[in-house]
Amino acid sequence: MLFTAQVVTTDEWEAEPSGPFSRTVPRFVVIHHTDNNNPPNDPSRGTIEGAKRLAKNIQIFHKRSRGWSDSGHNFLNTTGGFILEGRHGSLNAVKQGFCVLSAHALQDSLKLAGGNQSPGIENEGNFMTFEMGQAQWNSLVELCASLCESCAISPKNIRGHREFSNTDCPGDWLFKQLPRLRKAVADKLEMHIDLHELENNVAGQTLKVGSTGPEVIKLQKRLSERNFNPGPIDGLFGDGTRSAVILFQRSVGLEEDGIAGPQALRSLDLI
Repeated sequence: MLFTAQVVTTDEWEAEPSGPFSRTVPRFVVIHHTDNNNPPNDPSRGTIEGAKRLAKNIQIFHKRSRGWSDSGHNFLNTTGGFILEGRHGSLNAVKQGFCVLSAHALQDSLKLAGGNQSPGIENEGNFMTFEMGQAQWNSLVELCASLCESCAISPKNIRGHREFSNTDCPGDWLFKQLPRLRKAVADKLEMHIDLHELENNVAGQTLKVGSTGPEVIKLQKRLSERNFNPGPIDGLFGDGTRSAVILFQRSVGLEEDGIAGPQALRSLDLI
């Protein structure tokens, strides 16, 4: 479980003490933007000194204004391509295949669950329309690849904050770049994944144990409406959803394999 990204630790940027935080088993890598000014007026000015200053300011804001006990995110990726640890204990945890319980991606209704149990990356800037510079993009790819490798997370599960919470984060431009980010990470890890599986919000896909995302939420909601209880409507296809799919398949005479393929999805009016 290799973690190769170079990260400035909380000790190195002199964070206010906090923690310890409980460890979690991560499912995702969650992408954010800080909603700060973009270059040439970016807070860090592309320097390591500015990156440390930004990390301090975010921690103070999260503690004083949000009422959190530490930085809400796990990592900060700045315009200069510098990566800084956010919440205390994050770096050591991910190097061992875990995360620490954070506060960056609260689950809202009918959104994905598991954001705060997974590493969240704040990217300096506002990416509604602004395009990320190459240095920052390269460090984002390196960090995501390290997290996926170390924590056994599929690149398919690099997700945007808006998939967990009612927000426009990480910005329209950056959200649209997530398929490119997933592909870059998969290539770096020498993983061969169908390009179709790397797209955002793929409708009509085959859903099975391990699938995640908005299409799973739609499936769970429809099963629940048909009185086939999938358990929590959380966007995570687990044993409860599989059991509900099997019961539905049995009720309409389909093969009882627990996989929501085209026939099952069509029978549920989802395609």
